[in-house]
Amino acid sequence: MHIPDGLISDPIQLGIYTIIYIILLLLCLNKYRKNHTEKDIPVLALFSAAILIVQLIEIPLPIPACVHISLITVMALYDLEASAIVYTVVTIAQAFLGEGGISTMGINLLNLAIIAPFLAYYIYHFLKKHDQNLALFASGFGTITLLGLIASIQYAIAGVYPITFGLTVITPIEAVVGVLEGIVTIVVMKALHQIKPELTPALNEKEEQENE
Repeated sequence: MHIPDGLISDPIQLGIYTIIYIILLLLCLNKYRKNHTEKDIPVLALFSAAILIVQLIEIPLPIPACVHISLITVMALYDLEASAIVYTVVTIAQAFLGEGGISTMGINLLNLAIIAPFLAYYIYHFLKKHDQNLALFASGFGTITLLGLIASIQYAIAGVYPITFGLTVITPIEAVVGVLEGIVTIVVMKALHQIKPELTPALNEKEEQENE
């Protein structure tokens, strides 16, 4: 979920979030450069365009945020560091398209380009040994729900809304959206695995382990 302009206006708090994001992004970029070449750039461009188009379809909710299908798990399981790059591009583009905010871009980048992919990646890998579909669903659902909780905490720290509002309104609504995200995650990952298995290395690893 994006935090729109105007709700969090404390420049110190926004600056801290931005600095944390920049440091973590630089770490991701450094690791990405070690494992990839220029030949991988078209794939990043493809993911960026596809995710941006999907996220233009908004889900109207009675809370101060823009909510939509994110495909965060799909991107994170393709490549964790690449997901930070892709969601940086997507989040910046969305801000200039009127979704999210310009003044809150730092906090949105931290949440969506750094925290969300790492949540998605590790939720899946924690649960994949039990059941692959469960892990995919939980990754999509858990990431969106936890983002709602994180945003609720950020709102509370900024004095925008009390934490009780976040826990009883924002987070439960995000959990409902998370159910849809989880279902879409399974469908998209399975479809991609059939069409372009090289884009779903996490599922390929599972198959290789089962065949051993």
